[in-house]
Amino acid sequence: MSRSEIAAVNRQFEDAARKADLDRLASLYTPDAMAFPPDGPIVKGRDNIKQMWGSVAQQMGLKDIRLSTLDFEQAGDTGYEVGEATLTLSGGTAVVKFVVVWKKVDGQWRLHRDIWNAKNG
Repeated sequence: MSRSEIAAVNRQFEDAARKADLDRLASLYTPDAMAFPPDGPIVKGRDNIKQMWGSVAQQMGLKDIRLSTLDFEQAGDTGYEVGEATLTLSGGTAVVKFVVVWKKVDGQWRLHRDIWNAKNG
């Protein structure tokens, strides 16, 4: 995996979020993925992650998202990304920091573990 491959999947994630295409968004995760939203329970599996993103987007009034990779390391079929996401919301903008563990499944890189929280400072 290279940073350009991560960037390509991140662009797909942004596009799916922008279009509120929750099926496409969920398909970018591994079948056994886990998401760790701030102040919430662990969300397991694509179906639950799809529901989580639908709720998150609605609650926040998500209009757009821009993902930026700050650091990336690869170890075989696993990659580790640290980044920032700029969110355009109905009430303004917000920046969050995230860590994604990527896993290659059936020849495609997918989000396997996804955690984020507010960036302060």
